[in-house]
Amino acid sequence: MESISPPGLRIGSGFDIHPVSTDPTRPLILGGVEVSSGCGLLGHSDADVVCHALSDAVLGAVGLGGIGDHFPDDDPSLEGANSLILLSRCVQMVSDLGWHIVNADVTVVAQKPRLSGFLREISSSVSLTISAPVSVKAKSPERVGPIGENLGMIALASALLWQP
Repeated sequence: MESISPPGLRIGSGFDIHPVSTDPTRPLILGGVEVSSGCGLLGHSDADVVCHALSDAVLGAVGLGGIGDHFPDDDPSLEGANSLILLSRCVQMVSDLGWHIVNADVTVVAQKPRLSGFLREISSSVSLTISAPVSVKAKSPERVGPIGENLGMIALASALLWQP
């Protein structure tokens, strides 16, 4: 099948999910921002669902797989890793291939905490990291399913990349 997308433009999508940690001292990190909530996410790295989903979107747009292909969760050197740094490395990978990020969009799905007061800071942090505008939104699952029972958090991301 012949591609109908304009030459030099690619869209990638990303998804990430992490369970809520039972450790009350584990911080909740979203887009590199520590959200004071008392309910951090469980993961090998800092469990930043925003950065992980966006990394998948950026890598996927140019056919480089996903974040786990480059930064596996069984790599001891990545334990507690700062996901903003991992995202930055993903951006460098696509940049090395001549791609530039035009913009990105991220939606966080969580019952708790309420994120409205943090969205601007999260957006700014991620925008600085990828050198492109990033819109970050939060949605409530309205107490439906495991995410609605505050057992985890989801992030969905899309990214538009351009190659001159």
